[in-house]
Amino acid sequence: MKKIVIPVLAALLLGGCEFHDTYETYEIIKQGTDMTVGYKTAKGNEWFESGTEGQPGFYIYQEFAIPEITDDVLNNGAVLAYLVDAEGRDNILPYVFPVDNGHELIMQNIRYEVEKGILTFVIEWQDFKKYIQGDYEFKICILQPGTTKTGKK
Repeated sequence: MKKIVIPVLAALLLGGCEFHDTYETYEIIKQGTDMTVGYKTAKGNEWFESGTEGQPGFYIYQEFAIPEITDDVLNNGAVLAYLVDAEGRDNILPYVFPVDNGHELIMQNIRYEVEKGILTFVIEWQDFKKYIQGDYEFKICILQPGTTKTGKK
């Protein structure tokens, strides 16, 4: 039965596909795109809390003023953030990993939020409790768009 069903399905799927060359293509050329790279240290004692510890929705956060995050970056560029670990490796955010809370391993999620001029780092734990030990180092990459020329091919 399998030997018959597979060829029949393939014929139906491929037979129903039509490729048209009536689509339009555009050539996009970016000129002068720049990347700014910087580091921020989130001190272990400078986190703000949101919500009630132990309850769903609890997390901690730190905001950093970064004037390079402009409307143009938000609309046409990109902001990437990384957690720099103890070995100096860059771990792209969001980054989820297990941590020991003293009697079991729980998952910790580190992510970031971007708005004009502000980058916010957020940490939340699986059990909605706070486990901060030491500072966190973050690497920030801001891709600032250059001049764009768009033309029909």
